[in-house]
Amino acid sequence: MLHSPVNRRAWRTVLVLASSLLAACGGDPPPPTPDPPQVTLLIPEQNVAGTGLKFNVTVTGCDAVSALNIYDRTTFLKTLPYATGTANLELLASDIRYSDPLVGIAASLSLVAEAVCDDGRKGSSLPQAATFFPVSKVVDDPEGINLYSHPLAIDGSGSTISFLSCAKKSRATDLERMYRHGATGGVGTTITVPFPCNASTEITPRHGTTKKRWVWTPDSGAFAIDDTFKVVSQTVSTMKIDSLVVLPDGDALIRTKAMELIRIAHESSGGLGLGEQKWRYVRDTAVAFGMAQPLVTGDNTALVVSQMPFVGNQAQIILEVIDLSTGALRATYTKEDYVGVDAEPPVPVAGFSSDGAVLYLGFVTGSNQSQISACVAVAEGCKGTASKWARSVTGRVTGIIPYAAGSRVAAVATQHVWSLDAATGAVRNREQRSVDANGALHVRQLIVPNQSTDLYFLNAPANTTGQAATLPLEIVAVDQQAGTDGQARELYRYQVPVSMGASLDDSNRLWLRTGVKLVQTQPSTQYRSARPVQ
Repeated sequence: MLHSPVNRRAWRTVLVLASSLLAACGGDPPPPTPDPPQVTLLIPEQNVAGTGLKFNVTVTGCDAVSALNIYDRTTFLKTLPYATGTANLELLASDIRYSDPLVGIAASLSLVAEAVCDDGRKGSSLPQAATFFPVSKVVDDPEGINLYSHPLAIDGSGSTISFLSCAKKSRATDLERMYRHGATGGVGTTITVPFPCNASTEITPRHGTTKKRWVWTPDSGAFAIDDTFKVVSQTVSTMKIDSLVVLPDGDALIRTKAMELIRIAHESSGGLGLGEQKWRYVRDTAVAFGMAQPLVTGDNTALVVSQMPFVGNQAQIILEVIDLSTGALRATYTKEDYVGVDAEPPVPVAGFSSDGAVLYLGFVTGSNQSQISACVAVAEGCKGTASKWARSVTGRVTGIIPYAAGSRVAAVATQHVWSLDAATGAVRNREQRSVDANGALHVRQLIVPNQSTDLYFLNAPANTTGQAATLPLEIVAVDQQAGTDGQARELYRYQVPVSMGASLDDSNRLWLRTGVKLVQTQPSTQYRSARPVQ
């Protein structure tokens, strides 16, 4: 029932008296609930290729912390020790859940630290993003100047390893130098080199007998270095190189921008350090473009494929067989009459099987479509019995490279990599989808390990017309399930903000240069076990 104002005042008086009596009897109100602890997590380096990911945690508001739990998003990872103040902590490579679709390799993390006080109170930090790529070993770049970007070459493996690259150390007016350092860093060896190095420069594998390497830059020259890290041969300064391959005795077979073929000795002659020009092959009929690196065959010949000049939007492809001893032409085969789809068609691309039996040709057939054809190399045309197969793929083809001991063909488009069966041309990508470069990056370079079904490709920003080639920012590893029909899939992907270089050591292990560090990747088997096929 409702009460009058007088009655309500009486009730309030009774309540005040009751409260006073309770206080007099020891009935204190309960104390306020303490606030939860404050937790801060900071990651000093948020993009890491290493053996672990370092971070700092600070907890306030606990008399003592009974547990410090680390989560990736809502997934518990590990309990780490914590005493007081700011703790320097680390997650090891084995602590990450790479099989989580949100994580992958390189791991895309969102770390949260949860502190549990000894009285049971809990508090959590704000999430902090990080990218972590697990590797086996990290070596500091001894010069500390992003020296080993591209080109990058590696001699040896394990404790005998040494890294080679070339660059200008500081000012643009400095001399071009090549550097070699050991696995422990420290002071290395440098030599002044006769030609510039850039993102297009290639360092050939170390020759099995001579132990020499050739270093060459497109539209520039080439020089050879021996095992003692000395320049032992070089081309004349006026020679503009289109491609270079090393012959069985260590000499270089060079195709110039003028489409001449020249054999240069790996030893210098005379006082200028120039390699002897052993022969020069000049065609009776000029060609417009070289299409693939010449292939050295087992019968002392080289297969050379070229494109004749366009007539309108049509051009002819020819294959020449050149005697390596004399430079004489042994045979010529007409392969295709190529009809371009554009007013100024892109040059077709080509690649040889390792034994020279098959010539793979790639043509752009539409705005975002290409055709790959497998032709019998030493035969006329690429139809009928001279044709093995043809396959259409998405993208504008830029390269064709056999791999997996010749059982697969990598068809490289601007942003896509297709894995094709070398025998049938069937697409062997998982779910029939290409493995692609990230975002606007373009596929720049493929790395093919010996006797392996793995494949690596480096991706870089698109080149600006007239500018030097851009340096890679991303590497993607592709592996293959067992069996001849095994699907090729992306195994891992790692991107850096500045640039990277990559090369294989003598044990077939991949090394990366990221920032001012050189890192040895884990064996592919470890990445596979961390990210099994779904």
